Amino acid sequence: MTVLFLPGTLCDERVWFPVWKKLPAMQRCYVPLQWANTLQDMLALTSDRVPDGEKVHLVGYSMGGYIAALWALTYPEKVSSLTLLGYSPLGLTDEETARRKQLLAVLKQGKFSSRQSQYLANMIIPDKHDSLLPVIIDMAEDLGGATLLAHVSSTTPRKDLTSQLSALGVQVHLIAADADAVVPLPSIQKAANNLPKATLSILKHCGHMMLIEQPEEVASLIVKGLPI
Repeated sequence: MTVLFLPGTLCDERVWFPVWKKLPAMQRCYVPLQWANTLQDMLALTSDRVPDGEKVHLVGYSMGGYIAALWALTYPEKVSSLTLLGYSPLGLTDEETARRKQLLAVLKQGKFSSRQSQYLANMIIPDKHDSLLPVIIDMAEDLGGATLLAHVSSTTPRKDLTSQLSALGVQVHLIAADADAVVPLPSIQKAANNLPKATLSILKHCGHMMLIEQPEEVASLIVKGLPI
């Protein structure tokens, strides 16, 4: 059975490479959300990677978790399981939406600098900045401000999906990081409480960029959430 992997905002397949190296053999497929300019593009790219007549496991990270959840709710008959990493199905708070609008204003003026951005620095815990921040910056510089603008504008606002996901009828596995400054742990814990049949796993001493901070642990938790 195919497992679809979806990346986060301003990310491409490089964010998944460390995790893929730790996973056992499986039919794996990547959804290139970095190519998308709209929410409809993101959902269409996901559909394009689903084999005809087959159910898939969706594994979405951050923004990719939001797209995976939306796609699963649109095509429930094509979904076997849903694993959401660093994403809260509660949606965005008013404060988060306001911050995103401020970021969009900066991006539209062409003033975003990946090397000076607190936006990127918040992705990982401080004691891993020296080793991992260059990886994030390289990805950001390659994809550019236009990709970030497309990703943020396409996925803002986000509504609360917990009631719909609770009725989805497939296994939902939430993976959170205890030091996530982008999607705080309490938000994901609250979402898990609103999803009675969901499971929640928490990574210790880890920030939002869990895929590159703790790839072996993330790989193990992904396998744990796949009913195969």
